[in-house]
Amino acid sequence: MNFDSIKALLIGTAIAFSGGLLRVLVSIQNKEKKQPWEHFITLAIVVIVGFTMSYLMNRAELHDKWYSTGVLFVLGYGYDKFLKMITTNLPNWIDKAVNLFIENRYGVKTDRQPDAEEEKKDDVIQ
Repeated sequence: MNFDSIKALLIGTAIAFSGGLLRVLVSIQNKEKKQPWEHFITLAIVVIVGFTMSYLMNRAELHDKWYSTGVLFVLGYGYDKFLKMITTNLPNWIDKAVNLFIENRYGVKTDRQPDAEEEKKDDVIQ
């Protein structure tokens, strides 16, 4: 590892950290109900993720591209929002993907919702 690689890692980590720091400051300004230790955990995660992404971009020789700076900053700023979005929607995405796979592979529709006609039949019987 040469000096340029180390410099790219440090600069990338600093950019991600600045995005994370901005996120923490916005969180404090918006008076979100977070404890101080949660902000420190946020910054620690941003440093780890920023360093990892900087390393990967350096290995892929993308560290000197203009968009790598933006990716690292947005990653630092919005990682908690992205994480919340993914964990909220992930079960839905998995369910849809599995249903689509089964439908395409076996031709069986795995819709869990009863059809409207079946509901009407149930209402008439009762």
